[in-house]
Parts: sequence; structure tokens; C-alpha cells
Amino acid sequence: MRITLRQVEIFVAVAEFGHFGRAAEALHISQPTVSQEVTRLERALEVALLDRSGRSATLTLAGEAMAAEGKKLLAHATQVVLDVKLHEPSRLRTVRVVASPSIVNRLLPAVISKAEQSLASTRIEDILVDTGGVSAHLVAEQADVGLGRFLDTVDGYSVEVLAEEQVFVAISRKHPLADAAHLELPELGDLPLLLWPREQNPAYFDYLLEICTSRGLGPLLLVSPPRIVGSRLYLLSESRAFSLVSAALIGHLPEDLVAIPLARPATLPLEMQWRTSDGRPQLAALRALIRDVASAG
Repeated sequence: MRITLRQVEIFVAVAEFGHFGRAAEALHISQPTVSQEVTRLERALEVALLDRSGRSATLTLAGEAMAAEGKKLLAHATQVVLDVKLHEPSRLRTVRVVASPSIVNRLLPAVISKAEQSLASTRIEDILVDTGGVSAHLVAEQADVGLGRFLDTVDGYSVEVLAEEQVFVAISRKHPLADAAHLELPELGDLPLLLWPREQNPAYFDYLLEICTSRGLGPLLLVSPPRIVGSRLYLLSESRAFSLVSAALIGHLPEDLVAIPLARPATLPLEMQWRTSDGRPQLAALRALIRDVASAG
């Protein structure tokens, strides 16, 4: 039995559109070519995939199975090509790291600094994305390592918690509680909590809210653009809101803000994600370096 990926691709298109002509248009080939390749596929498989008795291309039971398995086969073939391309000379010398904003502040600079010494033959290309965008960008752009919080579960990718970082309250230096050694969240009263939109990272968003509610504060919410440390910082500076930030932001907040620890501590996970099947030695070495830097705090 001999079938080709092109035959599978054409048949899957016919199955999706239910029409030879529309499948041909989508694939930029002629309708006779579509018909011929589907017929060849049926002959190779020795089973009818389409019921041609009507005006449309109706799938047989075998056709439904072939359409479902064909999609998997095409996806796997695409992944094979992408995995092989990871071994191009340029990719062997470069590691692409996707990171959320707070990671870029402290962990990633430390990693790159140490890598210049211990992994001198490897160039690190850092890619900054908004909160919640690490996993999607890691997969879509065939990057190599993702660093962030509450990363998505993705088939074929591993996730590891590198560290648990302490949570701080970020408020204006003008706020009456700015000199406190630590804070009970209810002390903030009706001061709103400034957060990015929930759809960016629901798990992260809900976790921060749970920190508040579990400590007796049901905060009003102010929704900011994708990054808290950005155009809405004035809301914190003017004591019109507070935010919850990780220890990674300490030292990177504007001078008119202070970061105060919670009276009852909470932590945020710092996570690393990578393609499980990627066995390139320089990538394993970089992951080990990232672990060392993260554990050192």
C-alpha cells in the first residue's frame, strides 16, 4: 500500500469542505487533480472514502475515520519537520527564550550573564511577551524555553516549578501604610486592586484574587492593559490602587512605589516550560543553568 501526504492533505480538505471544487480552491489546485488524488487514495486503501451518489462529497464510515486520522497524520508530519529544523546549524547555536515581564527583570538577565561565561557558544535570544502569553508563543514560534507563571498545559511540553517567590503589596509612598513592616490586606480598605484582564491568564488572576479573599479582603478591581508596570502605574503612584507583585519586581518598581510583604506570606510559582522531546545538549545545559540561578534566588 502506497499513499502520500499530499493525497491525505487533499482528502482532508475535501472532508472539511464537503465539496471537490472548494477543496481545490483552498489548495490552489484544479478540481480534476483533487478527484484523481482522492481516487488514488481510495485504490491504495482498497476502501471507498466518499459516497458519490449525491451532488456533495459525503463521507463513508471509512472516510470519517480517514479524515480524523489524516488530520493527526498531517499534524505529526508538520511537527516532524519542525523538530528536524531545530538541528539546523543556526538553531544549534541559538536558544530562544520566551519570558513574561517579571522574569525579564531579574531571572533572565542573571541567566544570560552566566551563560556568556559557561555557555559561550550558545546565543540566547530573549522574547518578551505579556502575562499569560508564554506557552502560546513558545509553541507557535517554535521557541525553546518558556519562563513565566501558571503556564498552560500543552501536549508534548514539560513544565517545572523552579521556585516559589514571595508576594508583595505594591502601593504609593504617599499611602499612610507605606512605612509598614508588613500588611494585613484588610488594612487597605476599599483601595482597588490593579490587575491585567483575567482572560490573559485565568489561573494567575484567580490565584491573586484568592490571596485577597483568603485574607479577608474582597477588593474592587481595576483592569489595566496587559502589563501592570506600564501606562497604568500612575494609579498606584497616586494611591488610587494597589497591586500584588512578586519578589522579582523588587528593585524594579518606580521610586514613588514601595513593596511591602504580607503579614501572612504568600508565594507565586516561577515555572519553566520546554519541548519534552528536544534533546539538544545546549538546551539541556541552559535548563540546568536556569535551575541553578532560580534556586539561588
